Amino acid sequence: MLRIFLLLFRLLRVRGVLSIISRLPKYLRLTWRLLWDSRIPLLPKVFVILTVLYGLSPFDIIPEAILPHIGLGDDIVFVILSIRNLIAASPQNIVQEHARKIAEKS
Repeated sequence: MLRIFLLLFRLLRVRGVLSIISRLPKYLRLTWRLLWDSRIPLLPKVFVILTVLYGLSPFDIIPEAILPHIGLGDDIVFVILSIRNLIAASPQNIVQEHARKIAEKS
């Protein structure tokens, strides 16, 4: 299990993860807006929703009771991956439109 977690972490690239975490509030607002935009494909939206439900569910691939830090880490990694997937699968002009509106409100 540890190997799977390390592989996922490498896939995200450490700098990419730190960048996402530092801008997490804006990414969450952008994700919320993209989830409600009808111009965005359905599959990436479903992936985000299922990932959030997985994070909230008591069932886990790596249980927090056995490996507390790694158990929580897999939830975080999956959420970050689903957000990155949603943004990547969305048309760039729509993402930029929502990002501009978020920046104007800040």
